[in-house]
Amino acid sequence: MSFQIKDIVLYGHNGQMRRLKFAPGRLNIITGASKTGKTALIAVLEYCFGSSECQIPEGIMRRTVAWAGVRLAVPAGEVFIARRLPTPGRNSSSDVHYVTGNQIELPRADQLRQTTNPNALEWLLAAHASIGQNRHDPPPGQTRLPLQAGIDHALIYCFQHQTEIDSNRFLFHRQSEQWMPMAIKDTMPYFLGAVDDDYVARMGELRRLRQELRRAMRKLEEYNAVRGEGVTVAQGLLSEATDLGLSPGHPMPETWDICLEALRQLNLATSIPEEEQIAAEGEEFRRLQAEREEITNELRVIRDQLDAARALTADRRGFSQEAHAQILRLKSIELFDPQGEGEHRLAACPLCQSALPASEATPSVQAIENSLARLYTQVRQVEDRAPQMQAVVTSLEAKEADVKSRLRDNRESLEAIQRESARLQEYRDFSNRRAHILGRVSLYLESVPQLEESSELQGRIADLRVQVIELENELSDDTVQERVQSALSIISRNMSAWATFLQLEHAEFPLRLDLRRLTVIADGVDGPIPMERMGSGENWVGYHLITHFALHNWFVSRHRPVPRFVFLDQPSQVYFPEDEDWQRQENGTVGLGEDRQKVERMYRLAYDVVQELNGEFQIIITDHANINQQWFQESVVERWREGSKLIPTEWDTSHASPDESMTDE
Repeated sequence: MSFQIKDIVLYGHNGQMRRLKFAPGRLNIITGASKTGKTALIAVLEYCFGSSECQIPEGIMRRTVAWAGVRLAVPAGEVFIARRLPTPGRNSSSDVHYVTGNQIELPRADQLRQTTNPNALEWLLAAHASIGQNRHDPPPGQTRLPLQAGIDHALIYCFQHQTEIDSNRFLFHRQSEQWMPMAIKDTMPYFLGAVDDDYVARMGELRRLRQELRRAMRKLEEYNAVRGEGVTVAQGLLSEATDLGLSPGHPMPETWDICLEALRQLNLATSIPEEEQIAAEGEEFRRLQAEREEITNELRVIRDQLDAARALTADRRGFSQEAHAQILRLKSIELFDPQGEGEHRLAACPLCQSALPASEATPSVQAIENSLARLYTQVRQVEDRAPQMQAVVTSLEAKEADVKSRLRDNRESLEAIQRESARLQEYRDFSNRRAHILGRVSLYLESVPQLEESSELQGRIADLRVQVIELENELSDDTVQERVQSALSIISRNMSAWATFLQLEHAEFPLRLDLRRLTVIADGVDGPIPMERMGSGENWVGYHLITHFALHNWFVSRHRPVPRFVFLDQPSQVYFPEDEDWQRQENGTVGLGEDRQKVERMYRLAYDVVQELNGEFQIIITDHANINQQWFQESVVERWREGSKLIPTEWDTSHASPDESMTDE
């Protein structure tokens, strides 16, 4: 459904590689001293995920690192991303190395080259995270543009920098940036699942139904406007025509519909042939006909493109299925010795590995392996383009509906021209008065719109209204907000339970995530208590942790398109801000005080949350903390002390001062 982190890789200008290995679905801890590079890891990941600016700190990392990379575990295999660090004086680089496959071997530094760019990378990551078509339309009266949730919005829930995790004002990553709070509020309903994945398609259907309803209502208004004059005008015209001998007029019709039909028969009886009438239509009629031909051709082209896109989508599915079957058959090469090379490999039996004469050598295993690699690449390329193909189909369907609407409007205009064109008739044996009354009849009839029966039109309007109301109710802000509040209510239960476990202040009160203010609220007996008024850094850290853990628990259980990891930077700093405090703890020079117990509970909660989610969630923590408990020590992936750090000292050939920092804190 989404992805987790397997490795962070740094490539030095010296051609060497620094690899940090992580375990998906587990708690991963990097414990170490100050100024060893812990905090820089979040900047490395954000840059590899397509950030517009490189936030990797200046100093030894910028001097020694040429490329930064990350290997991800995705449902279909693995993805490796590397991005070149910007040259001095620049904020970013567009050189991105991207590769995907069932299993990926980390490339050497000399194998890295640009294969994509940051914009395309964001679309690829969104596809790996299963972010579908979505759109948030601001409420009426607001000037901000519609917003589509992307990978950059999903990653907001995956990072907590050391300056954020103990903040009492900001709960989420990058919340302090301009416009970011509104973006979080607008996109969170989608990530919570309050907005369906087919929201965009259904919104398009709603817009189409609204347009059709407005056209039908305009026709009905025209119909009623003419009919609203009553029967007297039509009867008067019939009376005058009868008086002039143009209509029998007896008995006189009593209803407007019958009068209108009698006037139409009168008008038809005195009209010239249709072909002569069309010849007199003039340039406007010919223009409309030419326009109709153009629209018809455009509709034919769009339908051909739509058929081709749908066929290509079906072919893609068929190719993927067939290619996967071919891959399974080609995997039989695992029977061969993968270590064998050269002549020995070609002259060995694939089952018993005994030597064979040259005349009986088996076919080249390398050729089969190359075929398998090509199949993997082709399947991945086809699957990576699936979201774009679906977007193309949706776009073509919208164009088809628009062209059909234009064709319908063109037809109505042509019919109006035919109705409203002057009937050039000369009647030598008719008096001016009879010609005048015929002109009045024609003018009256031309003012009557050519509509369906009013009962049929009203029935269609009623059906359209029902469909519009149903879709509006399903897609309305009120419905979305109800679903959001329902999700937040369930999330709040975990928050309250975990706050009690951490023994946080105000944990005895009901807790909730306030989406409007983007903070945690405790509903006390004297009113709501926002996080900014709760006091003490340990409370702020605790509420950050339980909120993010509860959100990710929801994301995992509801299969929402958010990356399956959270990266926490130094959550214990409010308890032991200096590294020597932890050294005293480790050396046993101080006892297991209350702060030490609180830190242990905090880490134990992280460990338990990961275990409960059964491999579907990963937590990475960088910290000074080093607790002497078996479960903690089993979670430690690296220890950066006594000279060990993110960037090996021998990488730096500039003889920087020993106090130079990696901006770790």
